[in-house]
Amino acid sequence: MNNGSLYQTNLLGTVNSTGSTRSKGDQLLRLIRAAQPITRTDIAERLSIDKSTVTENVKPLVASGVIVEETIVSEALGRKARVLSFADDKLIFGGVNFGVRRSQVGLTTLRGEMLEEDDFETPTSVGFAMHLARNKLSEMVGRHAERELAVIGVSVPGMTDMDRQGVIYAPNLGWRDVDVAGQIRIGTNVRVVVDNDASAAAMFESRLKIKDSADGLMTNFILVRSGTGIGVGLVIGSEVYRGSGTGRGIAGEFGHMTIVAGGKPCVCGNRGCWEKYASAASAASLYLGDRPPARGESVPRFVEIVSKADVGDGRSRKTLEKIGDYLGIGIANVIMGTGIPRVIISGRLVYGWKYIEEPLVAAISRSIVGKLDGWSVEAGEPVGSAIGGALEVAVEEYLSSL
Repeated sequence: MNNGSLYQTNLLGTVNSTGSTRSKGDQLLRLIRAAQPITRTDIAERLSIDKSTVTENVKPLVASGVIVEETIVSEALGRKARVLSFADDKLIFGGVNFGVRRSQVGLTTLRGEMLEEDDFETPTSVGFAMHLARNKLSEMVGRHAERELAVIGVSVPGMTDMDRQGVIYAPNLGWRDVDVAGQIRIGTNVRVVVDNDASAAAMFESRLKIKDSADGLMTNFILVRSGTGIGVGLVIGSEVYRGSGTGRGIAGEFGHMTIVAGGKPCVCGNRGCWEKYASAASAASLYLGDRPPARGESVPRFVEIVSKADVGDGRSRKTLEKIGDYLGIGIANVIMGTGIPRVIISGRLVYGWKYIEEPLVAAISRSIVGKLDGWSVEAGEPVGSAIGGALEVAVEEYLSSL
């Protein structure tokens, strides 16, 4: 079903920085998905549009069964209220998140219910990784044969092509020029959309923040996702910014900006990249003092370092504080480069947030950004934004087609 002309006619369209035409119709659908069940009055107030405009635009979707309208008893209003939400009995959406160490596969609905989820160790062979993910997803879909698979979203820690069908380069995976969509697709009519994992995580975090917010939408923020590497998702005007022209898919690769000249070698071929000093994976080398582990000494994982810090281990706490300092230096650079003052941290680093936050804030405060008012950094989701982001990519693609 395609009602694109409806939104172009009835709601003001805007051209964002990616060059694509977006409208408040898109925002209306996102808001319903994030805050459902929601009244027409709430939608109108949060999007600054007339209630009659909301009614006009949701009417055909209610008639077609995509959106349902129900009467509930509202505790907040103290009376019955008519609310809108997405139907939950027709469509399912698939997601695949390829991580450097582990990957996840899952299914969700338009109401945000996670129907199934599974994970597996990421194979070193890209072909086998695609095969394994597709088979697991296909098995899941087969267990829900009464529903239609609408879209599959895939998130990867690297740069994607302009058509969002493949990976140009994912340095931490060692992938180059991979036709992801072609190898993941299930059936001939199911669209597959591939996105950078930080951009996908930004979509996921945006929905969570919209759901919890009393008003407005998440219009501008930076998502810094840290695990094996660092990825940055840029949300500008409620849209994920991926670059323009031939640069689409490259925007947000701040993890490979140099913060230490002539520093540690990175898998991308550069030296001194931000992710070599401020990612969860960098904690081990900082903990060991950049020396090889001694005989019989294991390389600590990030969560193990956090656990040691929790019981008072000084070296572990100092390691996390160093990461916070390096993270703050990079974030200050990103804020200065983009002009976006709100930052959300996602990924494994969140587990050590109570040790990282103070040195991070101190590092930003030393920069020119710290001399200005209005900037903020907050912790987001440590894990859920991985498969959650991939699923959000799928749902966003579907909503943009309505």
